[in-house]
Amino acid sequence: MKKLATFALLAIAVTGCGSSSSSDAPSAPAKLPQASAVSAAPRATVKMRAVAGKNGLKVAVKLEHFKLAPNMVGKAPVPGMGHLHFMLDGGKFDTPRYAGANGMLGKKLGVTGAYSPAVAPYIDYSHLPPGHYTLVCMLANNNHTPTGVEAKQTIVVR
Repeated sequence: MKKLATFALLAIAVTGCGSSSSSDAPSAPAKLPQASAVSAAPRATVKMRAVAGKNGLKVAVKLEHFKLAPNMVGKAPVPGMGHLHFMLDGGKFDTPRYAGANGMLGKKLGVTGAYSPAVAPYIDYSHLPPGHYTLVCMLANNNHTPTGVEAKQTIVVR
């Protein structure tokens, strides 16, 4: 039984959220990772505040019972630790053009068009056309799998 648990954790640790291809060619949207057996601490919460400005958004999150762990990205899941995945309109705006440094990190990880990863409790989107947007912030395990904890907000950019 212990070998099975070790194998399962090893399989989870090897699973990532994309390749490290450095091609500048646009890639197809990546598929979101599947849920993991290890998730956030049972009481983990995320609250989000997005402020719309001209052609952009400034977003900050508040976390409880969940610790951002930048040095653990890509490693095995640890309950209550991980990073964030932001998704604006289903990932449509999660590219370097709109999500800046987070979009560049997403490109490096091969998840452009799916979500923007973040190791800090904020993200800025710019160059957005006027309109209504849906923003989701998900708590992610170290290995990029979702914890099932998220916040969602509808925003109007003028």
